[in-house]
Amino acid sequence: MLGNLFKPKWLHKDAKVRIQAVQGLAGDSVELIKLAQTDPDMGVRSEAITRLSHLPTLIQLGHGATPLADRARQRVIILAATDHHHDTLLADVFSWLQNPALLTSIARDSERGVKLRRHALEQLNDQNLLFEIASNDASKEVQYLAATRLHDLEKLKLLDKQHGKTNKRLRQLLKERIDQEQHAQQLQQRIANLCDDAESLGKRSTWAQEKTRALTLQQRWQETVRHASTAHQTRFDTAIQAFQQQLSVYETEQTQRAEQQAQQVAEQARIAAEAAALAEQQAQAAREQQEQMQQAQAQARQQRQQQQAQQSEVQQHLHQALQTLEAHLEAERYGEAIDQHQNLLQTLKETANLPAGERAFFQRRIQMLTPYIRELQDWRRWGTDQARKQLIETAENLRTDDALDPQERAKQVQTLRNEWRKLSQMEPGQQRALWKAFDANVTAAYEPSKQHFTEQAQQRQAHLEQRNALCAQLEALHAETDWDNADWRSLQNHINQFRKQWKEAGTVGHKDWKIINDRFNAVIDLLDVPFKAEREHNWQEREQLVAEAQALLEQTDTAQAIEDAKNLQAQWHITLPSRPADEQRMWKQFREPIDALFARSREERQQQRHERDAHLAETARLEAEKRQRELEQQQQKRAEWDALIAQGISNKSAATDPDTQQANQTAGEKLCLQLEILLDLETPAAFQKARMEYQLAQLSESMLTRRELQSPTTQALPLLKQWYALGGMAEEAARVQVERIEKIQERF
Repeated sequence: MLGNLFKPKWLHKDAKVRIQAVQGLAGDSVELIKLAQTDPDMGVRSEAITRLSHLPTLIQLGHGATPLADRARQRVIILAATDHHHDTLLADVFSWLQNPALLTSIARDSERGVKLRRHALEQLNDQNLLFEIASNDASKEVQYLAATRLHDLEKLKLLDKQHGKTNKRLRQLLKERIDQEQHAQQLQQRIANLCDDAESLGKRSTWAQEKTRALTLQQRWQETVRHASTAHQTRFDTAIQAFQQQLSVYETEQTQRAEQQAQQVAEQARIAAEAAALAEQQAQAAREQQEQMQQAQAQARQQRQQQQAQQSEVQQHLHQALQTLEAHLEAERYGEAIDQHQNLLQTLKETANLPAGERAFFQRRIQMLTPYIRELQDWRRWGTDQARKQLIETAENLRTDDALDPQERAKQVQTLRNEWRKLSQMEPGQQRALWKAFDANVTAAYEPSKQHFTEQAQQRQAHLEQRNALCAQLEALHAETDWDNADWRSLQNHINQFRKQWKEAGTVGHKDWKIINDRFNAVIDLLDVPFKAEREHNWQEREQLVAEAQALLEQTDTAQAIEDAKNLQAQWHITLPSRPADEQRMWKQFREPIDALFARSREERQQQRHERDAHLAETARLEAEKRQRELEQQQQKRAEWDALIAQGISNKSAATDPDTQQANQTAGEKLCLQLEILLDLETPAAFQKARMEYQLAQLSESMLTRRELQSPTTQALPLLKQWYALGGMAEEAARVQVERIEKIQERF
């Protein structure tokens, strides 16, 4: 029971007393922290948490789903508005701080940690507040973060006007954000215009044009629907449905009206057709009779004119042919003369309506030239026979020449046949006797070429089938590929392999080549579309990474910039490479700012090492000086103690009267009791009763408070000096007190 009397209230067994004691404890005192953490009574812990101002402890207690954790989190929210020393810890538990006023306060306060302010800014949508921070904050990093949350186009433009020339990174961000917001506004305006246009459908009488306009609007809507709000989507769908209902009603009415009109027209047409048919029959009979008479007269006139024209034309032709024959003979063109003589005889024979006088004239002239023509024919026949025999001999030699290339063999066979055909035209009636021998030889000579060409045709067909199979595989690849989740490198390798197989495939027929080549080019062009889009998309992503890497150079926090650079490096992926020169140029642009950052980091670390070494050296010097001063102080203190002890011993042995000795003895015993109680030392048995009476008499809240505020040795030192200052006392009493004081001195 007496133990509780001398313990502080916060250690009392009664929980109610401990709760009352909480009110007197400092908010960050060790006692209050201990109560909040370990007190067995939940009420005491709850009250301690309510009074606690030590954020690290509160954050530690705030993890969990207990009522005490809730109380700790609420206390953290209260203290977070004024505690600027633990922003790093608050950033780690930012999810607790979901209080709009607190978030606004943190975002505004330039003395708060950047990481905590970044979290607060990410939760804010107040455009005026964000603009104020982006305009006036002392940290460029915070300005940049606030600018990323701005959506008000006018504020973005004003911010660009204010800081665009002084902050390169912010200027680049604002340019992008302004472009994005302008594009977003234009897109929303376009969506609103589409809704307006959709709602205006059906208000004109030109339904065909309105139907076409509706299809156009739906197509344009599909291009922007992913950016439309729910209200715009509902508005557009409602307008289209209303128009379609109106259009359906209009088309139904038009169909019914058209059917009625068609029935009326059909009936009128039937009646008119019957009347017209009767009239037409009568008129047709008259016209036919008249036409027959006119045709008969015209045919008679035409026949007479044709006969006269034919006679005149035949006579002129015969005269020209006769003159041509005589000209050939005079010019010694005997082959042409023989051919012309035959043509002239044949024409004269086929002409039936030639006047008798003209026919007799031509017959006399032809008979005069016939003996000379026959002599020329005999000579030509002999020459052509010799030429045919020479061709037969050449064909036999060609037939037995096994070393000749099939292409060259076929060419020579064709040449021989062309020569034979020319001779046949010269003497068509004299070739039959030699033709069989010539034809047998050239046919046999052509047989190896024919077999060669057949094999080539089979190979070309096989090559065509192979190329068709490649095209089919490419078409299947395009149709079966999930282009939204494509493995681009694997697809590129497949297509390159197909291209290689296409180049290695053999030749095909000339007629088939255009068709199969167009098919291959078409599917390659089709595959190139997603590849080109992905290549451009990947290039743009990496251009953005390059811009972000270059912007890192403006960050003042090099460590954070290095972490951001590592994140950018992790995001650098090449799905489809562009030209090697372009890839090398972009990679160089990406690496240069990152390398500069790492170089800056090395320089800063080196500078920090120099500063740390200098600081350690300075600290060591100061510690050495401090130890020297402490040593000197200890020596001085020891000298003072020695002098004090010597003076105390001298005082105790001084001769005084009995009353003074008794007073000094009583004061000395009281001082010894106080010192033993303060320093928690054992009191000799003879003085135990006096110690208990003293403790009961001196117990008070003020004494406990002083003990809590000062260390025992600090409180004991003045008492010890008072004892040394006491004068003489009885020898036995002085000896006993000196023994007690020596034990007390061991505590100093």
